[in-house]
Amino acid sequence: MILHRMRLTNFRGVADREITLPNQGVVVVCGPNEVGKSSMLEALDLLLTYRDRSTHRDVKAVKPANADVGSQVEAEISTGPYRFVYRKRFHKKAVTELEIIEPRREQLSGDDAHDRVEAMLSETLDTKLWEAQRVLQSSSTEAVNLSGSDSLARALDAAAGETDAGPSNDDSLWIDLIDTEYLKYFTPTGRPTGPWKAVTERVTLAQAEVRSRLRAVEEVDERVARHEALTAALQALDEALAPANSRLTAARTADDALTELRDRLSQARQIAATVAATSTGSALADTQRSQLVADCARRTETLVALQAQRAAAELQETGARQVAESASTAAEQAGA
Repeated sequence: MILHRMRLTNFRGVADREITLPNQGVVVVCGPNEVGKSSMLEALDLLLTYRDRSTHRDVKAVKPANADVGSQVEAEISTGPYRFVYRKRFHKKAVTELEIIEPRREQLSGDDAHDRVEAMLSETLDTKLWEAQRVLQSSSTEAVNLSGSDSLARALDAAAGETDAGPSNDDSLWIDLIDTEYLKYFTPTGRPTGPWKAVTERVTLAQAEVRSRLRAVEEVDERVARHEALTAALQALDEALAPANSRLTAARTADDALTELRDRLSQARQIAATVAATSTGSALADTQRSQLVADCARRTETLVALQAQRAAAELQETGARQVAESASTAAEQAGA
């Protein structure tokens, strides 16, 4: 495992500190006592070991005494084929964030991020060897327990010249059997293989499926809650619309009555127009009749006057004829 970068915020007495480490070589961190040199390694342990909501005494111990804030640790780490940035905040507003940079980019948060880091470390890191290599200033002065890392114990024994510290034949047999059994499930570098890899992959897929189903259930719950809320809102609207619906019905009834009255008014106006037209024709005919009566009276008077003149002329003609006849008779008598 390679630590590239690390940052502490509100961690014990450290307000904000960031260090960047080279990929190779030895790094020596110098400084006075109680300035937080050991806190860097302690912070890395907390980051990789405890969840952000942990109430373990080791987690409580790093909370700053002079501020009510959360302690935050961020580290950029490479292990095996993985490179990632891992951040946690403890105590206040707990948060866990993981950004995997290699071999392919991923982002996770919460317990999913914590579980993924544990899986990557168990796949690529000999944790017992890692723990055996670290000694804190505050740690016990007793000999380091190497029972969990036989390879380191044998290497140290060989380096110390203890040639008789090697395993006996029986121990070698057991070790061979253990190695054979181990290689059924893990590669020599510690990566899962064979049935263990298959089971791990199935577990990973099952966990993904469970998360997917949980998200689906949450979505259904949200939709059910929304449906209930909309149903209640619709019922409230129906109740609020009841008086308006009554007024609407009354208005439609009044509108129908008004339409009927308008139709009757239109019919009455048509009848009045017809009557008015008929009255006008009657007045015209009456005027014409009066004119004809007056004309007839004038002609009657003229006819009476003409008849009187004719009678007078006839009388004159008769008198003249009588005078003529008398004269003729007198002439005849005078000739005789």
